[in-house]
Amino acid sequence: MPLPGWKKILVVDLGFLGDTIHSIPALRALLATGAVVDVMTTPVGAEILSMVPEIHRVWVTPLRKPSPPWWQGVAQVRQIRAQNYDSALTFSGADRNLFCVALSGARERIAATRRERWWHGLLPLTKTIPAPPKNQPLFRQKIETLKALGWSGDAPEWSLKIPSETEKRINSHLSHPAVYLSVSAYGSPHKEWPLKSWAEMIRRVWEKQPQVQFLVGFAASQREQDRARQLTLLVGNSANFRALDISPSLVELCSILRQAACFAGLDSGVLHLAVALGRPTVSIFRDYAGKLEWAPEGKTHRVLSRTCSCHQDRIDRCGAEPQCLAALTPREVAEAMLELLPSPT
Repeated sequence: MPLPGWKKILVVDLGFLGDTIHSIPALRALLATGAVVDVMTTPVGAEILSMVPEIHRVWVTPLRKPSPPWWQGVAQVRQIRAQNYDSALTFSGADRNLFCVALSGARERIAATRRERWWHGLLPLTKTIPAPPKNQPLFRQKIETLKALGWSGDAPEWSLKIPSETEKRINSHLSHPAVYLSVSAYGSPHKEWPLKSWAEMIRRVWEKQPQVQFLVGFAASQREQDRARQLTLLVGNSANFRALDISPSLVELCSILRQAACFAGLDSGVLHLAVALGRPTVSIFRDYAGKLEWAPEGKTHRVLSRTCSCHQDRIDRCGAEPQCLAALTPREVAEAMLELLPSPT
């Protein structure tokens, strides 16, 4: 059974890196119907969606933490209303997404919500549907939402399209690393594994495969850059380890990840980029209720986790250095990585 005959669709997806990546299969499903698809997203989401050129238009909303006041988006909402969309929908029941769909002026205004609040009935939505359960990856939840609206089929691939000039530039400046490391989690130090453990893991991999090259990257923040430099010092002088000189754009990062044999990192947006690009991954997670939404699945992925009492009890017991994830040993991570790396020839 197909979706309704929408010709012009607005998807409101005001999330950050991981949210946008997990929306791409659902966006491709909508595009496959032949509809014109526009997306209302954040600046980081717009950068990711630049690699989905089939999307007709991206409405960029300068969302950040903390979120800007709602009235700053009034002018954009007026522009959106003038587009006369057949349908506006959101896969998230977040307040701002709901308001944007409700005020979009689209003929059909649809939202997937996880829990009903008293004021939802006051919004001019034409349809609300229950959000799928959280016991499956987020991209599958969004496909399930489309199926509830009448779409049928398997989840499309991510199929990110990296500009050829970016690929050429990256190839000319960077040798292909065997492993790309992401050792920092934006705004969430409790998601981070100690740097000394990363250094020990690298040495254990070298004991088995001394030719493996590691490359550590970082986002555009001084803290992440400092952590990459600190790891370089801990590893010591080696021709098979280096840190990036500068923070890459997301498109450049995709080009780097596509060339890597394996990704190793944390529960963060960069992990989801690696998965979308088809890279084998080793990831480190706190064991929390929503982990199944974000943890990669499949034979080419290894997810290592530890219980985090700080998260469960909402009490910071660790301070600056996360103690819960520190219980994960370098040997475990190294062995998981060696299972995924190509055998030396």
